[in-house]
Formats: sequence, C-alpha cells, structure tokens
Amino acid sequence: MSLKDQATRVAILDTLVKAMTDELKAAKTELETGLRAAKADTGTQTIAVDLNGADIGKATLVQNKPAATVTDADKLLAWVRTVAPTEITTRLVTEIRPAWLSQLKKQIDAVGTPEWADPETGVIHDVPGIELIGRAAYTRLTVPAEGKAAIAEAWRNRQLDTVFALELPAGEKEVA
Repeated sequence: MSLKDQATRVAILDTLVKAMTDELKAAKTELETGLRAAKADTGTQTIAVDLNGADIGKATLVQNKPAATVTDADKLLAWVRTVAPTEITTRLVTEIRPAWLSQLKKQIDAVGTPEWADPETGVIHDVPGIELIGRAAYTRLTVPAEGKAAIAEAWRNRQLDTVFALELPAGEKEVA
C-alpha cells in the first residue's frame, strides 16, 4: 500500500470513527431514556439485543444503591470529636482519619441510614454531615463473544443496513 493510500485509509477511518462516536453517544442516550421510561412504566430494566432473529446480548439499566456522602464536613468533624476523638488527625488542617471515615461510610452504606453504633458502648448515634445520596443509574450493554461475532458477520455481509444507517455530516460548502 502506498503512502497516499495509507493516508486515504486513515482519513476515511477517522471520518467514520468520529461519525460513529457521535451516533453511539446519541444512541446510548436514547437507549437509557427508553430503559428509564420502561422501568417507570412496567418495571422492565433489561431488554434483549436481537440481530436477525438471534439473541446476541442484553441492555440493562443499572441503578446504583445510594452511597454515604459527606455533605457537611464541619458537622461531621464536630461529631467525631465527641464520639471518637482518637480518629482525628490534627495538622495544619484538622481532618478525620481517612481510614476511619471510609469505615464509617461503609457501615452507613450497609445500614442504609446515617447512624453509627459505638462498638464500645453500643450507643447508636445519628451522624451529622453525612447523607445517603443516590447515584445516577447507567446502562450496561452485555454482548458476549458470540454476539460480537454475529455482528461482525452481519457487517461483512452488509446485513446491518436496516438496523444501522450512519448519517455522515454533509461536507462544508464553499462560499463564493
């Protein structure tokens, strides 16, 4: 292959990749919107991916569990000073020891409420400055090796035209 042919190939592939990337972003957004609507309407969170009548994978709306998040560091620090002062490190800046804070957040995640049980006294404390905040759902696409092979075969056999029509942007017009 000549250098000119290589440059042409790169230009074509670059243009196609950019167009496909834009198309993929739009398609993923549309899929996620559809899955969110299906979950709200019918509770459906997973849908099969079908190619030419064959099941080649699935698309799933994944909803993360809420996670403990520090929302007011000053309130949390004041509280830790009263219940576990040895877990505070004082430097130029006073902060809760990261390992202890991580453990506290894990315990709150496990319980599902911003409370902490003192291991020495058994007293349950409301923890100020930490809230359980929901994390955004996302779409997970699972296509096993067989599904990928089926897509590649359909691409080679030009059977994807009814499923996928890539719209390439029009070229810039010259101004006279």
